[in-house]
Amino acid sequence: MIPPIPLWSVTNHVPAGVIECVGEPGAKTVSSLVALTGSLAEVNRQVREQRNLDGDPLTLQHCILLPLEPLPSGVSWDVEALLALASAAGAFALAVKLPHDVGALPPNIKRLAERLELVVLAVHNTWQFGMAAQELLSRAAHLQGLLVSRVASECRTPFGTLTHLLSRLTHALGHQVTLVDPAGKLISAEESLQEKGQKPEASMLANSTEILAPVHKEQDNSPRLRVVLGPTLEQEQTAIGAALEVAAIAVSDLLSRQRLERERDARHRIALLGQLIDSAGDVSPSFRARALELGWTLDGYHMAFRVITREPVDIVARKADLDRALLREKIEAATVEQSDGWSGWLTFPSKPGPAEVGKISSALRRAQRELAATISTQFGVGRMQAQPEGIVRSLEEANDAARIAAARESSGYFVHVDRLDMAQLLLIWTRTDTFRPAARELLAPLLNAGPELLLTLTTFLDCESSLTETAAILNVHRNTVSDRIRRIQSLIATNLGDPEARLALQLACRSLLMDKPG
Repeated sequence: MIPPIPLWSVTNHVPAGVIECVGEPGAKTVSSLVALTGSLAEVNRQVREQRNLDGDPLTLQHCILLPLEPLPSGVSWDVEALLALASAAGAFALAVKLPHDVGALPPNIKRLAERLELVVLAVHNTWQFGMAAQELLSRAAHLQGLLVSRVASECRTPFGTLTHLLSRLTHALGHQVTLVDPAGKLISAEESLQEKGQKPEASMLANSTEILAPVHKEQDNSPRLRVVLGPTLEQEQTAIGAALEVAAIAVSDLLSRQRLERERDARHRIALLGQLIDSAGDVSPSFRARALELGWTLDGYHMAFRVITREPVDIVARKADLDRALLREKIEAATVEQSDGWSGWLTFPSKPGPAEVGKISSALRRAQRELAATISTQFGVGRMQAQPEGIVRSLEEANDAARIAAARESSGYFVHVDRLDMAQLLLIWTRTDTFRPAARELLAPLLNAGPELLLTLTTFLDCESSLTETAAILNVHRNTVSDRIRRIQSLIATNLGDPEARLALQLACRSLLMDKPG
């Protein structure tokens, strides 16, 4: 079987049926070019060497000689003379059209061609082949101009999304066009090829050439348009590179417009969330209407989370990565940009049970792990809270938990308030806005039992757990203090032998005592 000649530029611009080839994606192969003598590889080598030479069109040196009339039938001295002329003129190949009743060269003609080291090609249509060969052997500027014109035409036609534009550019160039970051990681690609299960060209071609064009030339960290080519001519690479530079202008304009739209939307979300926090959840009908426009549900039960990035990132641009990670875990959440990351919350019409809350927490942890492939974060999750004011409370807890998570490498920098021991949480929350409500919740059994238990615990902890000194200060018997301490431990289910628990309780007691008037 005769191997194909990889004449990419010919088959992309000549009607089907002219040349059998090609080694490039997307081209059509037809059975119309046959080597009667010699090697197709030699023709290809000569074409590659001569393609970018201007030369004198009146000379035959290093050219393919193409008689427009079919060869005469039978043995003829005219054919021998033609072969001798082609060889003497320096042509490396002779492309002929055989008569309809002849399927091969006569033996003597074939022997003569082999002795002259002349490749003889049988073509189906001499005129079309001649036009294709002339284009192939002409200067690369023709191909470059053609590709630039195609790309410019596609960019002038209205397009909606980046994926749509990349699809159009892929069609114009005949190669998949993708958008990658400075490290070479894929940002966006033409989806139709991916939907068909095709792998990226770089993984398909062992000896590939990567053509890159920066989208924003003034930025060192600009994304890049990329085309991956197999074995090809340097002139073709230059032509595609020039076309990509034209395409980069359109992509830059599209990305800039999308950036402005994202920043506008981000400012709106940030302002609305700030208003919700400032009002402590006391919302007006107009606020509800604006929240509805963003898809926020204010009523029901809410579970907030806070994401703090551990490295500098473009918060506005990378919000889409967070949203995708959440959606892959089937988490539909409202997310809002913050100066150091994002805030968000999930909403439920009725209060989920502990098992459901555990599943949600696990899903958020998986989303964080997926996000970690490109963004390192610390993740905090608040408790389930009700109504608009519950969003604010849960966000406060999530924010505190996210800052606690900064020191929790063993947990993957992930902290869920419901999973923390209350005493441990109080110990870390000493300087947070949510400390006093949590302290009141911890000591609620003592408050309900009467003031003497809270006072006894506070004094006992201040006296470094000395029963004698506590009794002296309170002016009660030592056994009374001992009985009260046993009762306290029973009510709050806390081990007073644990130093951290004692410190947390001491801070909680002091916090509640400071709340009392006078």
